[in-house]
Amino acid sequence: MEKETCKIDFVVPWVDSSDPAWIEQYNHYRPEKPITDRGRFRNWDIFRYWFRAVEQYAPWVNKVYLVTNGTFPEWVNAECPKLVLVRHEDYIPEKFLPTFSSHTIELNMDKIPGLSEHFVYFNDDMYINAPVVPEDYSATACLATAMLRRCTPVRGMTPSTALALKSSCSATWRW
Repeated sequence: MEKETCKIDFVVPWVDSSDPAWIEQYNHYRPEKPITDRGRFRNWDIFRYWFRAVEQYAPWVNKVYLVTNGTFPEWVNAECPKLVLVRHEDYIPEKFLPTFSSHTIELNMDKIPGLSEHFVYFNDDMYINAPVVPEDYSATACLATAMLRRCTPVRGMTPSTALALKSSCSATWRW
């Protein structure tokens, strides 16, 4: 019997934290938490290696969806057939925009046009560093697997993060 395969996409959000327009917009909408120190948002200029790792270790991936506020890395090849450039306004309801919240970005990912039913969500600082196969991300017949070992808030977690964790776990286990 032939093994069933499915299309698996990768989704990775990114922000250019050195973009003066983004900093200005962030500070305008978040005056209570202006960006004054570069500790939280810093660009190490290593994101291109994320794409190289996908190309080398997961060449089977169907598409890579790069999600941003509308600013894309200048070095990105927009003509690459496996790359889909996605702006927040392409899939997040207007009433939630602009957003600087990873929770808003993540909880609406299923609305990204064209995204496969099966996708892997990465952060821009999570790298593949060895060959992977689709079965690493799916179970028999492409049923998504949840790798959540613990769905309880941890000490020091903000209330909004704890609520997002609870919502994510609830949605995952209902699925």
